[in-house]
Amino acid sequence: MALSQHDRQVQAEPTGPILFVRQRYAPFGGGEIMLENIMAAFAARQRPVAVLSGDWPRNEGIEFIHCAGRRFPRSLRATSFAQAACRKIAEMPRALVQSNDRLPCCDVFRAGEGVHAAYLAERRRFQTRLGRAAMALSPFHRQTLRLERATYASPRLKAVIAISKMVADDIVRHYDYPAENVHHIPNGVDLDRFNPQLRQQHRTAVRARLDVDDNRSVVLFVGSGFARKGLLALMRAVARLDGEPELWVVGHDSRANAFRQTGDRLGLGARLKMLGPQKDMLPWYGAADIAVLPSIYDPFGTVVIEAMASGLPAVVSTGCGARELVERFEPTLVCDAASESDLAAGLAHALQLSSRFETATRVRAAAEHYDFNLMITRMMALYESLDLK
Repeated sequence: MALSQHDRQVQAEPTGPILFVRQRYAPFGGGEIMLENIMAAFAARQRPVAVLSGDWPRNEGIEFIHCAGRRFPRSLRATSFAQAACRKIAEMPRALVQSNDRLPCCDVFRAGEGVHAAYLAERRRFQTRLGRAAMALSPFHRQTLRLERATYASPRLKAVIAISKMVADDIVRHYDYPAENVHHIPNGVDLDRFNPQLRQQHRTAVRARLDVDDNRSVVLFVGSGFARKGLLALMRAVARLDGEPELWVVGHDSRANAFRQTGDRLGLGARLKMLGPQKDMLPWYGAADIAVLPSIYDPFGTVVIEAMASGLPAVVSTGCGARELVERFEPTLVCDAASESDLAAGLAHALQLSSRFETATRVRAAAEHYDFNLMITRMMALYESLDLK
């Protein structure tokens, strides 16, 4: 078959390099794991890839460029890194710069952390008057908003990747950024790795190890930063449920013991299992009945697509970007995290659905719209459409 003129041009012209920018690396961070997978996928497709970071781990086929700003004070950490990164980028050969951090010198901004202005607006609903005043005066929040405004006002910025419809709407609403330059490319999941067969592979063994009966319902929470992820509201909601379900908490928080003590006061006792960070989540998805992410604000929530790809119904808050996925399956599982009764009702309904044979198939079908390879294809198409001149 003869090639068109466009196809011959694509084959003849080498694709330019992509420089990914990420300030720091957290080994269990959802954003870091997603970026690692994205860079590996681009490198596998012969696209030259480099990462500019303070401490990113070395990976074959990906050039590491060290860049670090000042660590203290916390309020200036992100701004200091952005200034150092922009100086470094100005000295380098021309490349397409995609930043996962707020950066006024990038071509593409992947808003993986959402919109800070929207986060503050949502968080105010959960704060006392004194707490709202403290937020307004916080040097960290004020500096983050300045950097965010500078990023969206940058004349270099060609496109923004919004990882959820919620984030796309927040960008336009808070910064009046042109909607035509906001590209909704949600997070993707490895549909082969995360699958409903995990139940048969792991449920019995994991529950036996934790001494949990196969017939007892298990609610799974995955996330670090328990307060922002809504764990307290979830604990209170689980305490209201009939049948005494288990609550398994996977993730890190420096105040984990305080949450455990609160669980004791709520009467959860041994039903609350603080499992710490887990590198391999497959056994936990296989052993649980439902997953819950009741975040105050969460740009997407990779745990939701992983759980649903594994056949688990998921309950999320209205402030969670992954609600677009949950709504494909069952809109009533999107709850107001500020209402314990609403959250408890969502949990009860999800547990009821989990007992039905057809549920895993329906949940999986919803998750299949979020295939990782589809995400990469969309990102590739976006980059190839941008003018690098």
